Amino acid sequence: MTAESLLAAARASRMRAYAPYSGFAVGAALLTEEGAVITGSNIENASYGLTVCAERNALQTAVHTGHRNFKMIALAADCSPPPVPCGACRQVIWELAGDIEVVAGNLQGEMIRSKLSLLLPQPFGAAAWGENPVTDEEAAAGADNWRVSVLFHPLGYVSSDYDSPQSLPDNYKELLSRVIIDPDFEEGLYRLDEEDRINVISYLHRAKNYTLKDRRSGRGNEVYGVFACRAPLRPNAIAQSTVELVEIDKNILTVRGLDLINGTPVLDIKTVYPLK
Repeated sequence: MTAESLLAAARASRMRAYAPYSGFAVGAALLTEEGAVITGSNIENASYGLTVCAERNALQTAVHTGHRNFKMIALAADCSPPPVPCGACRQVIWELAGDIEVVAGNLQGEMIRSKLSLLLPQPFGAAAWGENPVTDEEAAAGADNWRVSVLFHPLGYVSSDYDSPQSLPDNYKELLSRVIIDPDFEEGLYRLDEEDRINVISYLHRAKNYTLKDRRSGRGNEVYGVFACRAPLRPNAIAQSTVELVEIDKNILTVRGLDLINGTPVLDIKTVYPLK
């Protein structure tokens, strides 16, 4: 992933900031060595000392979800020159991520890049994973590890004429939509044009809460368990849509029959397993 793409993720994460006191929304995006992206934003508090910066939110979330090796961190805010991490964040980044690259940007397109050691020339202590009492082996052996939250980073989004689930027409299976893939992942589309149909895996970002039973319109409006139907209100708001692949133009897929609204984050593209 390029610094520009990581910075774009940081700018987007500003929209999750809680900054009623300073009015200064900051977003951060952290890139792991494995290619995962974890975002964060500043969360303020009426007791100012309890405020947590975007960089620390991103980094601590990454550590909690099992990431240990980091490559780059980006942060963005609406200021010029672009913001750089505060002293507390620099120390936390050093402790948990080491001497990684720091990319700072703003909404006007300015960008500053620096190694952390230039921003924190005399850090206190060092990275301490070797002294952590919870080893990777212990963590992997935990019987309840599957209960820990997992994170996904979208690789694209849906572009369609439907702005809400209610606006999706009954004849959507006949209509065209587009799936816009981040250019960083365009190479992954190589030879996808050999497929007639694909599965679009998405996150239903408008879905709130869930129900374990719902009515299934295609079965006489009878009640089914949520795992036996395509109801959008699910414990994990993930959807799979099988569509006809009409055209690929670089990183833009034109598809027919997509039942997703405009702006839906796309998590993955998969081929359709042929029926024997």
